[in-house]
Amino acid sequence: MATKKERKDISSFDVDISRGLSSTQVEARIKQKKTNKIKKTVSKSYGKILFDNFCNPFNFLLIVITGVMIWGKLSITHFLFAFILALNIGIGIYQDVHARHLIEKLKVLSDDKCTVIRDGQENFLPKDQIVLSDILVLKQGDQIPADCTLRSGHCTCDESLLTGESVAKIKVVGDPLLSGSYIRSGKCVAEVVKVGSESYAEQLQSTASSFTRPKSEIAQSIWDITVACTLIALVYGIVYVLIAFLKKDLTFEMLFPMNGEGSDFIAGLSGSMVAMLPTGMFLLTSVALTTGVIHLARRNMLVQELYCIEMLARVDVVCFDKTGTLTDGQMTLHKAIPYNGTSADDLKDMVSSLLGATGDDNATAKALKKSFPPKNNIEALCSVPFDSEAKYSAYTSKEGVSYVLGAYGFAPTKKDPEIESLLQRNEKKGYRCLVFGKSNFEIKNGVLPEEFEICGVLVLRDHIKDDAKSNIDWFQSSGVQIYVISGDDPVTVSEIAKACGVQGAEKYIDMSTVSDDAIPLLASQCRVFGRVLPEQKKKIVHALQALGHKVAMTGDGVNDILALKAADCSIAMASGSAAAKNAAHLICTKSDFSSLPDVVAQGRRVINNLQRSCTLFLSKTIFAMLVSTAFLISLAVGGPRYPFSTSHMLVWEVLAIGFASFFLALQPSNDRIEGSMLKNIFAKAVPSGVAEALCVGLPYLFLWLAPNLISYNAEEVYADTVAMSIICFSLFSFWTLYRVSKPLNRYRAVVFGTSLGLGIIVFVIDFFVRVPPGEGVLLRFMWGGYNWSYPIMLLSAASIAIFVYYLLVFIINKYPKWRKKHS
Repeated sequence: MATKKERKDISSFDVDISRGLSSTQVEARIKQKKTNKIKKTVSKSYGKILFDNFCNPFNFLLIVITGVMIWGKLSITHFLFAFILALNIGIGIYQDVHARHLIEKLKVLSDDKCTVIRDGQENFLPKDQIVLSDILVLKQGDQIPADCTLRSGHCTCDESLLTGESVAKIKVVGDPLLSGSYIRSGKCVAEVVKVGSESYAEQLQSTASSFTRPKSEIAQSIWDITVACTLIALVYGIVYVLIAFLKKDLTFEMLFPMNGEGSDFIAGLSGSMVAMLPTGMFLLTSVALTTGVIHLARRNMLVQELYCIEMLARVDVVCFDKTGTLTDGQMTLHKAIPYNGTSADDLKDMVSSLLGATGDDNATAKALKKSFPPKNNIEALCSVPFDSEAKYSAYTSKEGVSYVLGAYGFAPTKKDPEIESLLQRNEKKGYRCLVFGKSNFEIKNGVLPEEFEICGVLVLRDHIKDDAKSNIDWFQSSGVQIYVISGDDPVTVSEIAKACGVQGAEKYIDMSTVSDDAIPLLASQCRVFGRVLPEQKKKIVHALQALGHKVAMTGDGVNDILALKAADCSIAMASGSAAAKNAAHLICTKSDFSSLPDVVAQGRRVINNLQRSCTLFLSKTIFAMLVSTAFLISLAVGGPRYPFSTSHMLVWEVLAIGFASFFLALQPSNDRIEGSMLKNIFAKAVPSGVAEALCVGLPYLFLWLAPNLISYNAEEVYADTVAMSIICFSLFSFWTLYRVSKPLNRYRAVVFGTSLGLGIIVFVIDFFVRVPPGEGVLLRFMWGGYNWSYPIMLLSAASIAIFVYYLLVFIINKYPKWRKKHS
């Protein structure tokens, strides 16, 4: 129970920043539900998993068709499509649940913790355990988890993710710190004043601290195909039934009660409608993407958006920062060079004082602290922590003397040719150089005095990662261009890039010397960009996109956020700033970009295989629509109605599509995706679908043109024509599979050979027992010996279909080039 005094402390927010809340006060806040818990999840909920796998237009229509077939008393062989559908749904649910569990485990590893003062001690707690009135310690790179008031210290706060303003704001005691913004520089102590849904970021419906969803062509394409096929099948079914009633081919007496003629009609109607629906394509897409998520999770990559895998497949440019990708961020002091009469001990003492006064904790500061232990008792009149835009840090001592540490040309030091020569010699060796300066004038309102006297030069050495060169080689051999964008000196970055094998690394530019208007031209000419500001990083990404590139951006710091949000696919490290991780589509939980080649390869595998598999599904859909339309017209003019039931499609559905597409979706594939996915699919599916439709139309045409070749009754001729059509389009479906599998490698050859072999076995067995899909025609060919017109018809139909296939392929491939040439 909280005492009256403690309750008063809680309600009045009168909290000692050195001690923070007591355990009793925290418990009281939790009972008041004043916690920072926010309903936000990256992975799918279980309800969403069930909804996505069950509730789509295909499934609704198929359930209705299945009910009609049950009413029509069709045999069990007609319902195999329903079993396959149920199996696909089961696999989809299992994969989604499995991916959810993996993602949740990785999410725990990547979630940020905050430094919270409680009972006089600093604790590292998850953001959702923060309560109202907690005292937080915030430093550079931290994203502010809840609305706060600054109680001690000062900082530079970037609110661009909330307001869109890229100019950072200096915050002093009493100023508000909004949730969703992040600390660009400095260190401060703040008190939480709003939590959870009451905080500013949560009240914004579209806070920019969350990741931006990539625009998915797959999602839109699959949805368009789903809706279009469902509507066409539904309209076809209604029109087909109406015409059948008008032509007296269907009557109520056939349906009530159901008799043989009614069952035959329902078998044909359901067969045509089911064939129009590429049912497995919708689920296969979900399974393929989810499998990609699982694969990446096992390689310690947390996927924050499912369809970013599609963007990975299309990436042809990767923008790296030097630190974390080419180098491991473990800088060491190579040497300290005193200058202008400064002794080594004096230089060490001044650098130690500056590190203590500014409280900097970035990679450079950490490297310097090993040689210059910071002094923690420095009384500073004013301090300016390191800022990625200013590229320096500074402070004024109580004696009124100011000190600055930063990049030459950015820190306001005097120009010195000797220093410039010294810096150039070291930077050409790949070293990073900082200058240390001193001035007898004070820093006022954050503005530094001019012309600091240079007291020394600090030379730092980056450690190149062991696997940097092999990773760069993989990307470049796979058709991906590498750009290095860094805030460091361009000469230093260029030398490191050369050592890592980056092509064009000698083409570098100092971005501090150019205007933003020149960035589009520079993006096409240079590969290394140094002295880059955060806003410039974003503009470089936009310039590359304007050149037609799909850009992936890696980053881990607050200065990378704008570029991460602008990129087609963004990747952050778990050890990076909270703001960077929230802006990224992928998070590397091991903070090691060495898995990036595998990440891009996984994206290409998923999308390449989806294009192959979707071609198989849509070729059958196009076939069904053409054939169904032809028989609809035939029915209207008094000819035969649609003759094929769902059981006639078993070999095609199960072996040439289902079995093959499943295994094709698992194969490795590293080809870069080019062009529109929908156009790529239809370019292959249309010729196949038209040719397969001819496999039905030509046998019927032969029967109409040469009825005198048939020596027995018309009923048998009709049945055998149906059987010939089944043989012809089933075998041609394997031709489509062969074309989709090209170029054949060992894996695809095994998949194709197994599918074809199983198909032949099924046909031989089926024909010998004289049940669908063969109706005994093959048996008659083999042993009857009296009507060789049938195999001649089959060969003729197949030959014409193949000719038409190649003709359409030629037209589809050549027409865009002809149109471009004559436009």
